[in-house]
Amino acid sequence: MCRMTAILSSAPRSQAGLLAGNPRSLLAQADAVAGRFQDDGWGVACFGGRGSASVIKSPRAARLEKKAFTKAAQQAVSRVVVSHLRDASNPLGLPKGRLLRPENTQPFSADGLLFCHNGTLFIKDEIKSLLGKYAARVKGSNDSEVLFWQVVKMLDAYGSPQKALEMALDEIYTVWVSCKDRYPDREGPCRGLNMFLASPASLTVLCHYPLKNWKTALLAPGWEFGRVAWRREKGRVVFSSEPADGAAGWKKMSDLQVAHAGLSGGKISLTFSKIQRTFS
Repeated sequence: MCRMTAILSSAPRSQAGLLAGNPRSLLAQADAVAGRFQDDGWGVACFGGRGSASVIKSPRAARLEKKAFTKAAQQAVSRVVVSHLRDASNPLGLPKGRLLRPENTQPFSADGLLFCHNGTLFIKDEIKSLLGKYAARVKGSNDSEVLFWQVVKMLDAYGSPQKALEMALDEIYTVWVSCKDRYPDREGPCRGLNMFLASPASLTVLCHYPLKNWKTALLAPGWEFGRVAWRREKGRVVFSSEPADGAAGWKKMSDLQVAHAGLSGGKISLTFSKIQRTFS
């Protein structure tokens, strides 16, 4: 399962400490546990002063490109920084050469947005078939990019990033009702859908990961592998797939919880809401 970290700050700043500068940083997680390496690509993204996205990505293992990752982290001086380490699940059994391509590497960016995801969407093709005009913009072959364009579709329809993430999840489970017979070995349409969606002045996070029979986090003893961590500090809010340093203050998001951090007038607002529908 991929690892990811995203930060919203009240002023442009480097987030290299969380991404690459401490023993529990995102980069440290890349090769923390033998047999659980995050070897299928990495990316660091942020927004420039005029709101344009800057994305540095590689389809190679971050543990083999630590200097490049660290440089990218140091260069990402921004109010919004999003970074991702990929551990590809490959439910379709694609050849490795097709799976590990730049277009499949996260974060994804388009239309003033950054997006990354961890978990697995098993019904990628069914969801892609409902993308309409957005389907033509899918460049790669992985489930996370289909999720991205599904979220963009919902954002255009509803106008709210919180609602967009909720309705993307709603559509996935609605479609599952009509296609689950094609997947007799699957208990549901996905195995975790933790999603980070960023704009130049906001960060919205969905935590959806059934917390049963899963491994623990890589570098945070006792932390569930799929539970999103968050911490509010003076001048910034951090979300991460597990705590990205050893400092105190990390809190846990709950399953089906949506967090929204927004920046206005140099101040950060932070709200949490619970999706009320029961998904099964």
